[in-house]
Amino acid sequence: MNLIKKTIKESLKTPGFSLLYIIGVALAIAFTMIYGILLYGQLGPVYPEYDRDSTIYLRGLTIKNGDNNINSGFSKRFVDDYLRDNLKSASLITTKISYNPRSPKIQTDGSGPDFNVTLRKVDPAFFELYKYVFLAGSPFTQADLDSKLKTAVISDKVASRLFDSPEAAIGKYIKIDRVKYHVSGVFREGNALSVDSYGEVFTPYYFDGAFYGEWPEELAGGLAVTVKVKQEKKDQLIEELTDICRRINAIDTAAGKVYIPQIETHREHVLSEHDYEIDENSFKVQEGPSPFSLWKPMIIALLIVLVIPALNISGLIGSRMDRLTPEIGIRRSFGATRRRLMLMVMTENLVLTIIGGIIGLIAAWLILVFARDFLLQFTPLSYINDPQFGDSTSFMTGEMAFAPIIFIGAFIVCLILNTLSAWIPARRAIRRQITESINKKR
Repeated sequence: MNLIKKTIKESLKTPGFSLLYIIGVALAIAFTMIYGILLYGQLGPVYPEYDRDSTIYLRGLTIKNGDNNINSGFSKRFVDDYLRDNLKSASLITTKISYNPRSPKIQTDGSGPDFNVTLRKVDPAFFELYKYVFLAGSPFTQADLDSKLKTAVISDKVASRLFDSPEAAIGKYIKIDRVKYHVSGVFREGNALSVDSYGEVFTPYYFDGAFYGEWPEELAGGLAVTVKVKQEKKDQLIEELTDICRRINAIDTAAGKVYIPQIETHREHVLSEHDYEIDENSFKVQEGPSPFSLWKPMIIALLIVLVIPALNISGLIGSRMDRLTPEIGIRRSFGATRRRLMLMVMTENLVLTIIGGIIGLIAAWLILVFARDFLLQFTPLSYINDPQFGDSTSFMTGEMAFAPIIFIGAFIVCLILNTLSAWIPARRAIRRQITESINKKR
């Protein structure tokens, strides 16, 4: 404790250095926190995507006929006839329209201004995979989908704009692009960084064949397929999908060869680029890219965020240590050990780093709150910031901002900055000979 008090007292003697040091650390921590929070929102177990570790995405369907390829989603018939009864490894299969309707407008059934929302067309199993909390009512059912009833569930924010409360919205009617829908439930809005689950309004999809008339309508379509599979059953899933492709191609060879080119874990789905090659000598489904290829860009970006401030801070400390060299020599002549002097220097820098870290944490939260529209432009859901789309740009939730892994990461960043910036210049100054240090000009 006495050592900490002494280091604080020494720091106050050089306010300019201390202020620059704290600002440098605060900026590095703030950028790292923002980077970590945005990344955690896309990859961590956050509402409503708590099952990301067991979520597998099928990378669409490819039909190859000679030199012609068509890449598309799945048709409803393909999902019902080939996937649902043959994927024994999957505990859940959910489908949704693979594209979002552009700029749908919503209003109450009566009078009142309309506004844009983010609309997703899904099946009832969607709400089993993504754990949306319903504040009133319930999701639509399979019977609603099969009977093509115009049913919708809306977020609490949309409900607050259209009705007095979530409870008041149940049983009422709304119009989406002038089409009348019955409201069956109101859910707590999710995280806008959860690209695959986010929506302000959900309706059942109604599918009437394929989008491509030149291909068999029972194969190509507009559905995206997501399955819930335990990690230990991933290889079984690959074999089952491979077998489905082989059986289809053995039955019908005139329409072209069918491939499900790749499956992706949630991490691969979010981070990988959408490029893949088809192995024409095999129908085997491929896994996503290697983890290193996915993490490499993020590691490089994080190193840039950390190393550049550390080098600047190290330069500050180096110049300061040059000025303190005579004082260090005098202290050593009176019996101070190198270890003691190194501990003093490192403690001073650790105290300044912690102060800068706290300021950086606060700055990161303030930036995420007040500059979220700007930051959203650098996320996968940047289109939400377009005024013609939904008006909700909230993406930072409490479980993201205060996630333990984020705090631990920030603490580790503090230690790395302190070690990188202070150790080398301090060690070089302390290891000088006593006479050289004392005789050095101030």
